[in-house]
Amino acid sequence: MIRPLVVFTGALLLLAGCEKNESEVRKDCELEKLDLSSCDRSGLGAIQADGIWNMELTFSDGERTPGVTRYIGTAEISGLPISEKRVEPELFLLTSETQVETSVGPLPRKYLFAGCRSSSPTQVEGQFRRCTNGTLDLEGTFQSTRIVRRAGEAESSGVQLVSETALPRSDPQEVAPTNGVPVDVFVAGGYAYISALEEGLYIYDISNPAAPRRALQLKPSEGDAWHQAVVRDQTLYLASTKRGVLLYDVSNPEAPLSLKSFPAEAVDVRALAFDGSWLYAASPQPNAEVIVFDATHARELTVAKRYFVEQSNPGVGDRPYDVLAQNGRLYVSHWSYGLAVSDVTDPTKPKLLGRYVYDNATTRTAAVGTFGSRTLAFEAGEFWGASLRVLDVTAADNITQVAQFKLRPEISIRALALSGTKLYLAHYQDGLRVLDVSNPNEPLQTGYYNTWRETDSYRGGSFYEGLSDVSVAGDGYIYTTETSRGLLIFREQP
Repeated sequence: MIRPLVVFTGALLLLAGCEKNESEVRKDCELEKLDLSSCDRSGLGAIQADGIWNMELTFSDGERTPGVTRYIGTAEISGLPISEKRVEPELFLLTSETQVETSVGPLPRKYLFAGCRSSSPTQVEGQFRRCTNGTLDLEGTFQSTRIVRRAGEAESSGVQLVSETALPRSDPQEVAPTNGVPVDVFVAGGYAYISALEEGLYIYDISNPAAPRRALQLKPSEGDAWHQAVVRDQTLYLASTKRGVLLYDVSNPEAPLSLKSFPAEAVDVRALAFDGSWLYAASPQPNAEVIVFDATHARELTVAKRYFVEQSNPGVGDRPYDVLAQNGRLYVSHWSYGLAVSDVTDPTKPKLLGRYVYDNATTRTAAVGTFGSRTLAFEAGEFWGASLRVLDVTAADNITQVAQFKLRPEISIRALALSGTKLYLAHYQDGLRVLDVSNPNEPLQTGYYNTWRETDSYRGGSFYEGLSDVSVAGDGYIYTTETSRGLLIFREQP
């Protein structure tokens, strides 16, 4: 099960009866308390502790969480200030010392990361511990790799950058924000609608893709964050963390008019998909459901069904984060539950046909197309070790994997766009990837653009950084969002 990062860095309740008694303070997070006798520490002294590293933490109970270490600027490890860094022969050590509020007042909290082995100067594996008031309360192992460009790759191949437009930030002095970053883009009517979480929605005139012009920014209410946007028949549908689906009249995209939000109660919506007059909304919180709206009246949505995918269990991380609906089927990217395929020929009565799941599944998004007599789903996970899987979903009760595209374990995939026989990947720190899938059994990379640079502003705050979304509007351009660089527009080169 994937453990949210907040559990790692957040407060942990102390056992009942624990008191702040200096005479009983232990020292469980000192280096000598670790058993490193079985480690091969010969390569630790060569580690180049610079730049930005992605990491995976595996807890003693088997759960996992992603993380990031930033050595440039303000040095941090998963948002925690680094108090000590030691790289010596046969020793790699990082510590962070903070305070945590408890029922008995503030107590010291220490994090310890110690290397066990290193196969190269840009990779390390080891053990970690967390102690509150000197007492161990969390431990496990970690692996970490510096983010550098893949060996042998240039900045780009087969893809040209047409324009780059940085998005303004509310706090330009913030070093590496994990909120308020561009995460989704939707293109319609000569405008790009860019969702940026707490920063809201930016609308850009892209009538000249080489020189986008910012039309305006819509700001969410306090505590809200905006995700995917969809524009249909001059109505903007916007996924909101706090208010479900927000509707705006965008008959004039430079002067949107706020309409209503649906449903009436507060729900967290992350993704939207239309199929005819039906709108499907992926809502991971609070109920882990897909809300089916009757959108016959485009600006008066009616909840037709609250669909809890059969046999899914939110308690173990089964939550919907993306949806796609076409040809009477609903495809739900359901995180640890995998990719669920349901019959929605009657949208008010969804029925699970089948699902595809694998060890440590983190299904985040999918694209679906027809290739000859086969219906194929391109499924992407979003975690350490994630990859792109090509699935034959023709018989949804017997889904099989026919191919896989994988670059490297430390970098994940955020979004996909399928256009004919081309598949476009927003591959976080590995940037834009273009695949020829005319033979789906053997996806072939035909182009790429490495968008991630560790020297850009706002780097090193999250494992999920880099190219975050991709949209192909059919006008010859590729529209993307990048968490630091903003709106990037590309064109394939012959």
